[in-house]
Amino acid sequence: KISVSVNVSAIDLTSPLLIPAIHSALERYQFPVELLCLEITESALMDDPDTSFSRLKALSELGIRLSMDDYGTGQASLAYVRDLPINELKIDKSFVNQVDCNSKNAAILRSTLTLCRELGVNVVAEGVETDAEMKWLNQNQCDLVQGYRIARPLRPDTLLEWQPDENLLKLLH
Repeated sequence: KISVSVNVSAIDLTSPLLIPAIHSALERYQFPVELLCLEITESALMDDPDTSFSRLKALSELGIRLSMDDYGTGQASLAYVRDLPINELKIDKSFVNQVDCNSKNAAILRSTLTLCRELGVNVVAEGVETDAEMKWLNQNQCDLVQGYRIARPLRPDTLLEWQPDENLLKLLH
């Protein structure tokens, strides 16, 4: 099964039409709710925190997975990670880049991985581009990765036929 992630803007997040529109689309297309993940940036939460928290709680109660996107680049505090009903945290690529040889990036990622494990939140490393980054993330038990090292963007008609290259499979074992 392939899950679908959708970016949600600050305007969408605070709109009273968001939840009815998502509910309607899920019913219309008979899309399994557990395969939908909504990605929210830190900045989207800042515009109207009370409404944003309320909408996220309601979406979570519908069974929709929630992801905080580009974590680390905005003003989000650890309280957001603690209090929001998120299922995953996507670490911005600026921290993933050269994690294998940049001790500060490695420290930030290691501590974030530990924190999220303790809170039951999956971590996605964004922007993975090299074998060395992939190896470091695998050794440090990062839950998921995305980036050009996995694949360049694919057209829908080629997505289901995509197979990881042999070197990538070796890195994952």
